[in-house]
Amino acid sequence: MVRDTSRKQLGGVLAGISRGYGVSLPLLRVLFLVGFFAIGGITFGISSGAMFVIYMLFWMFTPAN
Repeated sequence: MVRDTSRKQLGGVLAGISRGYGVSLPLLRVLFLVGFFAIGGITFGISSGAMFVIYMLFWMFTPAN
């Protein structure tokens, strides 16, 4: 997986996941935001703070295209 810097909004992490797995980028962004803000802080057993840390780790350690 690589970060897709040509379609990025923030760091390109979700764009890279979208391209790598063939998932719709707008759908992935909406799911991420809903999971981060709207589900009472808990998403799939992961708190919104942990989701932020995981996103930052992907941003730091995933190579850009």
